[in-house]
Amino acid sequence: MNITESIKFNKLQEENEILKKELEELKQQQLYKEDFKKIANTSFSSKGHTSFTTWELKDNSLYDKLPNKEDKTCI
Repeated sequence: MNITESIKFNKLQEENEILKKELEELKQQQLYKEDFKKIANTSFSSKGHTSFTTWELKDNSLYDKLPNKEDKTCI
């Protein structure tokens, strides 16, 4: 391997390590289907009834750990 290839290889290794760290941070922020509980709602009125489903986080501390949209430090 010549010096140019060695420099390129080292640079790619550094970038790879940075990307691995970013990926780990993103995995910690990801919410899964199991993190939510399903709440079935039915609404009654003079026109009939309507059923709809809402979702609620089982553990709100998961939500509190997510970064703000304006927070660019996680990118």
